[in-house]
Amino acid sequence: MKSIYHCPVCNDPLLLHEESKGLHCSKKHHFDKNEHGYWEFSQAKKPRVDSRQVMRAKRFLLESGIFSPVNDAITEVLGAELAAMATDGVIEHLDYDCGEGSYLRVIKSQLAERLNQSKLTLVQHGISEAENALFSAAKIESELDDDEKTTLIVSHLKLLPFAPESFDLVSLIDKQLKGKEPIRVLKQGGYLLQVSPAPRHLWQLKEYLYPDMKEKELQSSLIAGFEELQSKRVSFNLSIEGEQALTLLEMTPYAWRANDKVRKQIAQASFAGLEIDFVITLSKKL
Repeated sequence: MKSIYHCPVCNDPLLLHEESKGLHCSKKHHFDKNEHGYWEFSQAKKPRVDSRQVMRAKRFLLESGIFSPVNDAITEVLGAELAAMATDGVIEHLDYDCGEGSYLRVIKSQLAERLNQSKLTLVQHGISEAENALFSAAKIESELDDDEKTTLIVSHLKLLPFAPESFDLVSLIDKQLKGKEPIRVLKQGGYLLQVSPAPRHLWQLKEYLYPDMKEKELQSSLIAGFEELQSKRVSFNLSIEGEQALTLLEMTPYAWRANDKVRKQIAQASFAGLEIDFVITLSKKL
């Protein structure tokens, strides 16, 4: 049976073997889901891997509800387009660089009622280079019924193991769009969800790293060949302690700038008004 997957070895289409549920290509490369519940297609040479302690802290923070305004805005933006997004009643969704799957779960749970009312099915895929993050995601998924589970894949992100135009929705949440792979695998007329840090995001935290920092203008996320449907800026303040602030710092691409002295200063501080600032953009591929 034909699948949406391409062989990570030779890039030929992968076929689904009905009995074993494994995948194979014409050149006899074969792949099975591992015992932990995710696919291992290819390994990055130097994946960015968090320690178990940091990963647990990130998950706890994301699932504590502190980002509820962001989650609610994502639900609102997607909810308005669900019917148009579906192909034959199904929405194929890929979360690019999904980590341990927190936002996959947010989208699934918060859209569940609307999907049910519209008689639509959401089929989710999460892909990441960090196997330990997917191991964590798979443990959570193992508690769900088979028809509710997300397909999780360890793979290079520079060449995605999917056929062109496989997905109705591709999401990049707190991730930069690098290269054309997320666009290649998105269907014509498909939807791209981007959740990007805006200029004031974690401002009081960044001041520890960039003493002479100046606020930049908000940059447009419009991509050639796409029509922007919605753009929503979500800004609010958090009151948190230093250890939580350190966890938020670990979610940023500039965490490496914080040496031990700076990390100690942050850990000992309290943040009564830490700014959270995101732009949520939904675009349609023309």
